[in-house]
Amino acid sequence: MDSEHNFYTGLTQDLSGGGLFVATHHIRPIGEVVRVNFTLPALRDPIEALTQVRWVRSSDVGGGGGGPGMGLMFIELSAKAKEAIKGFLRQRDSLLFDVD
Repeated sequence: MDSEHNFYTGLTQDLSGGGLFVATHHIRPIGEVVRVNFTLPALRDPIEALTQVRWVRSSDVGGGGGGPGMGLMFIELSAKAKEAIKGFLRQRDSLLFDVD
């Protein structure tokens, strides 16, 4: 990911059709526009997207873990990238399970 003058790396922990969460200590301010590049298993070329910081987590939350990072909303994403993300999300196992 990069901002106007900086390049950072982070670990993508959550991906949806609307954005992603990046685990990083290089937190950017809410509202800042950030260009990100990430790869998906089925793609040869990385996806490039323009995103906006929507929320941040600056340190461990409560006792349940969850390190620092930020939620990024896609604001510019090619049609090819959108389709690749949709395909990836259809193929991965759900993390939610019904409990009786």
